[in-house]
Amino acid sequence: MAAALASIVACGTRVPSPDPPAGRMAGGPVTVDIDQGPLIGKMTEGGVRAFLGVPYAAPPVGDLRWRPPAAAPRWTQPRDARQVGPACPQADVPSYARADEDCLSLNVWSPASGSPNKPILFWIPGGGFVEGSGGYQLYDGARLAAREDAVVVTINYRIGPLGFMAHPALARELGRPASPSFGFLDQRAALQWVKRNARVFGGDPANVTIFGQSAGAFSVCAHLAMPGSRGLFARAIMQSGACADPLYFSRRQAEAQGQKLAEAVGCRDMACLRAKDVQTILGALPLKRRYLLPPGVNWGPVVDGVELPTLPLRALRDGRAAKVPLLIGWNRDEGILHTAFYPSVSDADRDDFVRSAFGEAAVAPVRARYAGVDPKQALNTIVTEGAFACEARRAARAQASHGNPTYLYEFTRPLASPRFHALGATHNVELWFVFGTEEAGIALAPSELPLSHAMMDAWGRFARSGDPNGAGLVWPRYDGARDELAVLDTTPGAGTANPRGACDFWDQFERDVEP
Repeated sequence: MAAALASIVACGTRVPSPDPPAGRMAGGPVTVDIDQGPLIGKMTEGGVRAFLGVPYAAPPVGDLRWRPPAAAPRWTQPRDARQVGPACPQADVPSYARADEDCLSLNVWSPASGSPNKPILFWIPGGGFVEGSGGYQLYDGARLAAREDAVVVTINYRIGPLGFMAHPALARELGRPASPSFGFLDQRAALQWVKRNARVFGGDPANVTIFGQSAGAFSVCAHLAMPGSRGLFARAIMQSGACADPLYFSRRQAEAQGQKLAEAVGCRDMACLRAKDVQTILGALPLKRRYLLPPGVNWGPVVDGVELPTLPLRALRDGRAAKVPLLIGWNRDEGILHTAFYPSVSDADRDDFVRSAFGEAAVAPVRARYAGVDPKQALNTIVTEGAFACEARRAARAQASHGNPTYLYEFTRPLASPRFHALGATHNVELWFVFGTEEAGIALAPSELPLSHAMMDAWGRFARSGDPNGAGLVWPRYDGARDELAVLDTTPGAGTANPRGACDFWDQFERDVEP
């Protein structure tokens, strides 16, 4: 959402991107040998080595479009790894970035000194499965790596129809009952790359924490449920994501949407689809307005029955998910960013979202619950509670019920920047605190650094031990009976995981994917 953030803070006008932070400025070259060949990286001002734009799979172009990621290229001469690679194709990118279909790369930051067996923080960026990149400035990992003496990895993966389209012809071609989510297979290929090369960067291949926000958090939960990802990570962090939601598609739903795309571009087979240019594919089916309102479509994970055997929440509840510690939470004002793009919201808009997200049976009860409330404000709250807070609580309950250490949080601190403060503690805001960076001309104020450091340290402790507790931060382990969480603000505290009894209401309308 980096491009969207730039639009919002300028009230609809693109903000000139700031110069890259110091961690991105050219420094002295450093070299390592990975399994593909030698790399030339750079040293940042914080004493952190940066290796950027490293390919972890072959370019997914031509005949490799809509196929599982192929083996990464090899080289014999030193490869320059001092610039991030292009983002995967999407409708819009920040002015400092570019997009290209040859996009399967990752970035590594590792302190030059410190422990020889560092925990690895593996970042999966968000963006509604239609935008985003691990190379955006907001995700520069130098500060987090330096403070936590950790290896930080950020990745790109295929998004939109290139990463999540399903089609019966494609399933037949692959010899599978249904098309997999290629974006998830990309993420797994990047995890396998980390496993092979971790020690080169001083990392412990047995201590990888996958963490992500929004679609990245959805991805984390999917990997918890994917048998093929088992053993590639030891802990998981989900920031503002869900394990059950309309963004998950059944095979039938996904294939119907894939066929609709093929018809829109005049294709009947995969050869025709692979011959189409990227912009034709991206523009074939317009997206829903900011992921919420019709007309348009969303793209998301396919419950294909093989790679993703079942809805992740069901796997967590049944004890079939990875038995690893989980840290999960949401932001107090999640919905505001999603609705800020709408000049107004009608009662019909609110009802359309509720119908799409929670089913027809929810429309009348939700209408009654928010009677007399401005529809836009009602939609803000519905998104925050129904789509984020209560989804996180369900996932925490499911994972904790099998004895897995689980820690739940609510983030409540708005950014101090006057250009963003009015949006409250909305979707994305915690990213500034976790990474300590800047984006769209917004950086943390000095008064916000203590909370940023506390969150970095909590994430780092969790990556080392599976427990975020430490000096100045008491974080109760989640238990469904007590229903407690940590409230992350200037002065962290404790709170309830059922704000205003909202989850007792929203749990009535939990939905599974269709068979």
